[in-house]
Amino acid sequence: MKKMFYILLFVFSGFFIYGQNADAIVGTYLKADGKSKVEFYKSGTTYSGKVVWLKEPNDDKGNAKKDVKNPDKSLRDRPLLGLVTITGLKYDGEKSYTEGKAYRPAEGDEVKFKVKIMDDGTINVTGSKYGFSKTETWKKQ
Repeated sequence: MKKMFYILLFVFSGFFIYGQNADAIVGTYLKADGKSKVEFYKSGTTYSGKVVWLKEPNDDKGNAKKDVKNPDKSLRDRPLLGLVTITGLKYDGEKSYTEGKAYRPAEGDEVKFKVKIMDDGTINVTGSKYGFSKTETWKKQ
């Protein structure tokens, strides 16, 4: 009986540790350009990110900035603040998240997206399209 207890304790502690590591991405990050913050959150079995702060939230006319470059004309009136721009990130161990997609409102397109949590608490985010990729470092807030 005692042996069974230790086996179960070992198994369940492994699940707890794995879940803890997977949720390490949850939080708010300042993007490399300092113009916006993205909040990562768990969405079912994957992780998503939404815009929660803009350095310049309004356009030249004082109106909230909108998703004006969206290829779908019916979505161009959406405000950027609160917009979900990152979806489908899957935790694959070793502080890495892959298989995500990131919508880039400034370009009106979507790229493949992955994240690596660094030891200093920053994250390296990589967007890829047409075989080209770019990596930035975002700082946790």
